Amino acid sequence: MTTDTHDWVDLTYPLNDRTPVFPGQPGFTYEVHGRIDDPDVPLFFGGFSTMEHCGTHMDAPAHAVADGRTVDQIPLARLHGPGFVLDLAGACAEDPDFDVAPEHVEAFEAEHGRIEPGSVVILRTGWGQFWSVDGGYVVVRDDGWHWPGLSGDAAHLLVQRGVIGVGIDTVGLDGGHVAMTLAAHRHVLGSGAFILENLAGLDLLPARVEELWALPIKVEGGSGGPTRVVARVHA
Repeated sequence: MTTDTHDWVDLTYPLNDRTPVFPGQPGFTYEVHGRIDDPDVPLFFGGFSTMEHCGTHMDAPAHAVADGRTVDQIPLARLHGPGFVLDLAGACAEDPDFDVAPEHVEAFEAEHGRIEPGSVVILRTGWGQFWSVDGGYVVVRDDGWHWPGLSGDAAHLLVQRGVIGVGIDTVGLDGGHVAMTLAAHRHVLGSGAFILENLAGLDLLPARVEELWALPIKVEGGSGGPTRVVARVHA
């Protein structure tokens, strides 16, 4: 007889009208259209409107790469794999413009082993603590945008490792101060891998995750979409 010694951790924020969004983009809205007490159609149902890149979501290669795969074209086999979680919260707490560099990836590998091909790398910046803080998660000031991110050089290194995806607990994989260079986006998405943004609950994960699943809404021709992300870890 065997027993299950694993737990599933949900890394997904619920969508609501308070969900932080990338600067300048509209937020999530939900409207009730049907109620159980309606004598004609006694069903509760509603409709919602959202950007593809709102809340916990996936960027498909087409988001930043010409002729890249759209979200519905990503094979199911490339939506799950083992996970490696780089905890950089300490460094990011000291610097909101912190960029994850190749040496941070290499230091992680020296301690936890080489990142495997077919895996998903998760960057824990600790930024999730500001999710519900007005103006704290997406910082917009006179001198620009501020949140931690992944440098282009480190993104290139992860692509060399053969990852199928890279995730982060901020509103964008590229740091706010260099967001529109799209360096990290172009390296990762250009390799055919996906990006996950606005991940939740990363403090619940160990450095190595046995299995991670990212299942986006399947919009034909979409550049991405809201995604349920879960991780399977040893109990």
